[in-house]
Amino acid sequence: AQCKRTSCRPIQRRGSAVLSRAAAMAKEASPTSQPRLADAVDHRGIWPAVRRNPVGMAMFTWCGMIALLGGMQGTVSTSIAAEVWGESMTSTRVAFASAGLALGMVCAGPFGRFGDKCGNRLACVILTLFLTMPYVAYLVFGLTERGLWVASAATLLPGLTGMTVLGAPCQYALGHDIVVPGDFAVMTPLAFFMANFVSIVGTYVAQVLQGRFGVDAVVWFGLAVGAFAMVGLSLLPVRKPGSARALDVSTNDAGDAGCVEEGGSATAQQRSPGPDNAASCAVVSSLCFAVSNPLMLWLCMITMLLCASEALIGDVMPQFILGCLGWLGGDVDIQTSSAFLFDISLTLQGAMALACLFVSWLSAHFSTFSVLVSASLVAVVMQLVPPVMLMLPDQWFAYVVAVCIALSMSAAPPTTSLVPLIIPPGQIGEAMGALGSFKCFSFLAGNLICLFVVPSLQKSGIDHPLWIAFPVCSLCAFGAVPLTLGLRRKVEEVGKAELRPEHPAKVVGA
Repeated sequence: AQCKRTSCRPIQRRGSAVLSRAAAMAKEASPTSQPRLADAVDHRGIWPAVRRNPVGMAMFTWCGMIALLGGMQGTVSTSIAAEVWGESMTSTRVAFASAGLALGMVCAGPFGRFGDKCGNRLACVILTLFLTMPYVAYLVFGLTERGLWVASAATLLPGLTGMTVLGAPCQYALGHDIVVPGDFAVMTPLAFFMANFVSIVGTYVAQVLQGRFGVDAVVWFGLAVGAFAMVGLSLLPVRKPGSARALDVSTNDAGDAGCVEEGGSATAQQRSPGPDNAASCAVVSSLCFAVSNPLMLWLCMITMLLCASEALIGDVMPQFILGCLGWLGGDVDIQTSSAFLFDISLTLQGAMALACLFVSWLSAHFSTFSVLVSASLVAVVMQLVPPVMLMLPDQWFAYVVAVCIALSMSAAPPTTSLVPLIIPPGQIGEAMGALGSFKCFSFLAGNLICLFVVPSLQKSGIDHPLWIAFPVCSLCAFGAVPLTLGLRRKVEEVGKAELRPEHPAKVVGA
């Protein structure tokens, strides 16, 4: 009997080793094998991620094209709007922009759900078509009053997708479909980088064309960019709608996922609403989707606080700079002030592009939560710099203000990168749409503040009262910090719950 037991020991040890290896493989393959905030971080940097995602970089070039299409509309319409609308030009533009944002609040979620069902590439092609329609209106009706009104009405169409100055939700959902698993957090800031870079180059080309051949050449240039963007986008290889991919253990999707499946774990999938229940409310589908998922609601609140300051600063900054320089009220001719603001805008876009490049590097080495907290704190500090221009009313300091505001906007990419960590793969488009709805609400609130609160401040008798907006924006960015830390704790709790031995069937089955 002792011999029999002795002879069985090697077999038992071999069997135990096999079972141990099987259990280890099952644990490694399981999407719930590690908490989402695993310490494994991809230290290989940006360039390896770019080499793994050539299609993603091509898609991000398209992101720059749609940013260019949106920016050139103002270049085409400015000369006509000044003649047709006169002094009411700014208020009329703000009214059209607010109407588009209101459409985005209502339609961004359903449009994202359309992308989940029919493909985010098709949704992006439709977005490109919407952005090209104002140029078609100018081509059909000419640079006339009727053409201006039709083109202005056409600018409402991108609002159906939830598009803001930070981009459209469907383009980030498409990026999630294209980018190699594990690289989404590193590649998302590069989408912002390419959007600003291509927009700067295209804007210079448009200025040269306008100077040599007139505004008609800019219209044809916009049509050519739109056609090229739609054709190129149609040729991109994309995953099927709703398909899921697991993360590589060695990579760092948002620096947080570790072995967790991109698009959330099983717990997140159980908590997330299906497309047929929470999204059944037609008008308030985005709100229903966010409320039904507590993690998504936290992320939407964080995004809303950060975007509110960006929207307010974007509207207030030009008037604040011109007021500090003493260029308001006809003291300087319109051409000089317009050229100066154009240079300020390009400076802001260039600084934003470099900031996003740095955020991409940070995302390759640190968790997305850490990057988001750091970017929010940077926004808190940077938004306190512009009021200093009251004591230094010089042109060079206006460029400093533009750079500080660009740095304060660098928190946008990390918020987008967090979506796949808390939402199942089949609902990424709708989740991005819900996030876009909250962004639209923030920008709409900023427009309304500029329409009603800013005039009241100007009539209060305070010297350059617009400086008050910047500390308020800083306070909003600071409010996003504890919410981000709270969201991180909640995600950690979900990750720890997935490691508890309440799921023995997963190991045994594997």
